[in-house]
Amino acid sequence: MTSASPHSQSPTLDAQVRAQAVDWLLKLQSGHMSEEAQLAFQHWQNSHPQHAQAWARLTQIQQTFGQLQHKPLAKQVLTRVEQTSRRKTLKTLKTLGTLGTLGTLGTLGLLLPAAWLGVHSLPLQRAGYQTAVGEQKHLQLQDGTRLVLNTDTAVDVHYQAQRQITLHQGEVWLETGHQDKRPLVVTTPHGQLLPLGTRFNVNVQTRQTILAVTEGAVRIQLANGLSSVVQAGQQRAFSHDDVGRVSAVSDNVGYWQQGMLLAQEMPLETLLAELARYRHGVIRCHPELKQMTVSGAFPLRDTDAALDLLQKTLPVNIVARSRWWIMVEPAARAAG
Repeated sequence: MTSASPHSQSPTLDAQVRAQAVDWLLKLQSGHMSEEAQLAFQHWQNSHPQHAQAWARLTQIQQTFGQLQHKPLAKQVLTRVEQTSRRKTLKTLKTLGTLGTLGTLGTLGLLLPAAWLGVHSLPLQRAGYQTAVGEQKHLQLQDGTRLVLNTDTAVDVHYQAQRQITLHQGEVWLETGHQDKRPLVVTTPHGQLLPLGTRFNVNVQTRQTILAVTEGAVRIQLANGLSSVVQAGQQRAFSHDDVGRVSAVSDNVGYWQQGMLLAQEMPLETLLAELARYRHGVIRCHPELKQMTVSGAFPLRDTDAALDLLQKTLPVNIVARSRWWIMVEPAARAAG
């Protein structure tokens, strides 16, 4: 894991406060704030220390937009985030039949990602609760536990001798309920989590699960007997047989619920991998660009807008081999 920035050592912000800060950012960037709304924003910012702290964090990461030559573009992207968040349906993929008129090799290039998607989605079909790529879902369980499912996520819930939540794949934000005295256990492919009255984020990756705790504490329990308690403000990765080191909770944790990816000196390769989780197909980063770092706010509900922003603000070109195959290349190379 990357080391935490100095300000991430401060107390963890409430998710509702962070959501309010993002809402104010969108309103301010829209350019249509009345004088009354501006006064309301100042009142909100000054009414609680967490409000000021949330705004300071957001604007620190967002400062890249103020340095851009294409300032209207930043406003356009943020406006598109707000508009897209109101949509209740996602764009559907074109049927494979529409590809039949393409040449054989071109068709093969398009079908490979689609075939991969068909295999990848099998766990979703078996799960009790699921989200498609680019979709999010809110669940309120019978004991008061609240779940928010991120993109491409599969979850099962079983209440018997204990409250059992199984996260097969994807990412969830979880706030534990208190209307049931049975133990709550969250199981991932790499181990079990025992919440101790808390709020936390769980992200299942191929080789590990990443736990980020924003309130209370969570115990990690592995099959080999290893155990560790993660406190509020900490995050930790674990695999089948090992628990990683403790680090401060990333500022980006939880902002996906507002449809935003906040990046602060994030490697471009990492940012592209995050965007790829929210769209069908593949995004590839040219080897020469993997160490390039990016700061800014990027829309997760409109990844085309996010890629367009990268192309207009960085020396890169977005080369679309197809809708499902995107290559990010150095601008000079792509121009040549």
